[in-house]
Amino acid sequence: MATLNIDWNLKGRQASYIQVPSSTNISAWQNLRVSVFVLKNGVGPTTLLLGGSHGDEYEGPIALSKFVHSVDLGEVKGTLIVIPAINLPAVLAGTRLSPLDGRNLNREFPGAQHGSVTQRIAHFITTELVPRADNVIDLHSGGRSLRFQLCTFLHEQPERERTLSFLAAAEAFAAPLTVVIREPHADVMLDDVVEKSGKLMLSSELGGSGIVTPESVRVSYDGLLRVLRHLGNLTAPDTVAGRDRPSRIVSVPGPDYYVHADDTALFEPIVELGSSVERGTVIGYMHAIDRVERAPIPVPSPQSGLLLCLHGQGLVHRNDTLVVIATDYIP
Repeated sequence: MATLNIDWNLKGRQASYIQVPSSTNISAWQNLRVSVFVLKNGVGPTTLLLGGSHGDEYEGPIALSKFVHSVDLGEVKGTLIVIPAINLPAVLAGTRLSPLDGRNLNREFPGAQHGSVTQRIAHFITTELVPRADNVIDLHSGGRSLRFQLCTFLHEQPERERTLSFLAAAEAFAAPLTVVIREPHADVMLDDVVEKSGKLMLSSELGGSGIVTPESVRVSYDGLLRVLRHLGNLTAPDTVAGRDRPSRIVSVPGPDYYVHADDTALFEPIVELGSSVERGTVIGYMHAIDRVERAPIPVPSPQSGLLLCLHGQGLVHRNDTLVVIATDYIP
């Protein structure tokens, strides 16, 4: 099982580790140590901040590391629980899944106390951290295989008031896009645990292709500061320059707004992320470089809307997601 030595009543700044015993082919008695910071000052909400759920998504770990090592404790109100790289083995390996057990952390909730390393981390978050929090912010990006227009993600809630509170947090974050997810999803994600607990949940897709850019880090870090002020966890005046226009709120209505690859080939995108497209607009070309008889095959947009996501690498395989189109959100 996983453990954490933290005094939850102690005011001030604490730094510790989630301890997760493990055993591998190269380290028989390994003890995985996942860095945790707890900042507590005065009365206020408790917000859990997570990064690195997938190991090839770097904006979250960088933004949270910058934040926790620079924030003035006197500007904190309430409690912040900060874990820059919750799936540490995957982050250090640069892989989506944990190299210790091959599992996807954000498909293992609510976890298992006596399961694999990844399952025990998920169980610890579910049983020890989420119950302490009023809000959870889980920073993701597209990883190696996807590339997103910078956005926050939230699930539409059964109660309109809850959806509006989630949207308010996303508006405060002020990424270029806010994506409202409507389609059913597997009951194995952190979002499900948090939302069933009645807490506020905000996620993101802040870039991708397994790289970090100055823009993706800036949007991630500045957005984090803004949303923490919105939630009441930071009291200092807002010195972060706001966006020229509010976040555009969109949704992906269904599976017919996706394009998946039918073959393994090289993908040449010709439309920039965030562009408006019409149904049938050519988004890019598939190059079958192993077949002399095949000319480049155009990839048309499946619907009219905004180009939200593209494949993150030049090489694509059959069944990979190539394109995702979003449309303006209508409550």
